[in-house]
Amino acid sequence: MNILITTSRMPFALDEIRKLGKAGHRVFAADTFSAAPGSRSRYVNERLTYASPRKETAKFLQDIQTMVRDKEVELIVPAFEEALYLAQHRHEVDYGAELFAPEFEQLLRLHDKESFRELVDAIGLDVPQTIVARSHDELVAATEEIGDYFARAAFSRGGVELITNCGPLAGVIPLEEVEVRSDNPMLVQEYVEGVDVCSFSVCHHGRVVAHSTYEHPKEIEHAGGIVFESIESPPTLEAAQRIAEATNYHGQMSLDFMRTEDGRHYLIECNPRPTAGVVVMPGEMFVRAIVDPSDRVDVAPAGARRKISSALLRDMFMHPESIMEDLEFLFGDAKEIYLDIDDPAPGWWQVMSYRKVLEYKRETGSDDDRADLMKAQFHDVLFDAPESVVARSQRGSSLSLPSPDDGGDDPTPDSRAA
Repeated sequence: MNILITTSRMPFALDEIRKLGKAGHRVFAADTFSAAPGSRSRYVNERLTYASPRKETAKFLQDIQTMVRDKEVELIVPAFEEALYLAQHRHEVDYGAELFAPEFEQLLRLHDKESFRELVDAIGLDVPQTIVARSHDELVAATEEIGDYFARAAFSRGGVELITNCGPLAGVIPLEEVEVRSDNPMLVQEYVEGVDVCSFSVCHHGRVVAHSTYEHPKEIEHAGGIVFESIESPPTLEAAQRIAEATNYHGQMSLDFMRTEDGRHYLIECNPRPTAGVVVMPGEMFVRAIVDPSDRVDVAPAGARRKISSALLRDMFMHPESIMEDLEFLFGDAKEIYLDIDDPAPGWWQVMSYRKVLEYKRETGSDDDRADLMKAQFHDVLFDAPESVVARSQRGSSLSLPSPDDGGDDPTPDSRAA
């Protein structure tokens, strides 16, 4: 099968490319820049570039159409929030291939933390006490009412803009500096003590066909995992199955939980896309789930360990007090994600892609070294939906695509991967 993987910069996109390529599928990798590590994998048949979904949506959609047509793509597998742009316009733009993502309304319902919390409440899953704040005054009042809290915007990701008065990130972002927009309200939730647990599922029309659960024993700046270990967790599978059934979900879905000492799993958020759960799922299981799902639910076994060595090295440099812990993970039994002995190029191109951080800093004027590394990874492909976008999608919006006659360019193919 000819498969297009988009946002190939992501580590889990690279993992999917390798798994599908090793299984004999022809994989085309695409991103907004040619140095994306996943695009440099030896399992990529051809690497392509497209316009930024966030900045040039119409051109991005035209680029996808051209790629599908020229490369005879049969399946589009989004790896990040470009899935929302593709799904939002799927009924007005004929991509010419199956899009492995649900309808836009289902995607947005899970991507928006406010509507996701309402869904979780409706189907009876555990969620922390929550207050939605649509102004700064409401935000302050909510934090005072809840006491020990954590808060983030309805449209946010990566844990880089978390406001809390508890734990290692307490006060990192002062409450008085937080801007609250009515079209992107803040969710203020009770701070739950426990262990972060995450899951990843491949779903077909409301049914989970493959599932993995993992913990991240090492994080970067307390915002995202850089070491991952698969575990057994029936509660995460049950939650994923109930959400998939309630939304008739079709695509890749990831969930974040907080597991307390008494074993309860509080749902924190949903990422309606792949996350690191891909890397701890066996290759045969993932490929079968994507292209030829069985009637059963395949569950990834416990004990698989993966790491991002470059992030561990950075942590050693930025936080010398963590050197001994980082060395233990660095030389432990976890398998490296980027630099594979069978496919080493993405490891080197990961360094080259650091220019995205510099571009982000120039574009935004930011000097927040703690958050910029994470934000730069996705700033040109993220989807933040104000009320006007949501309302327009419900009316059936129309998007005018540029044609080649109007000056639109074909997507840029790079030289064939080695």
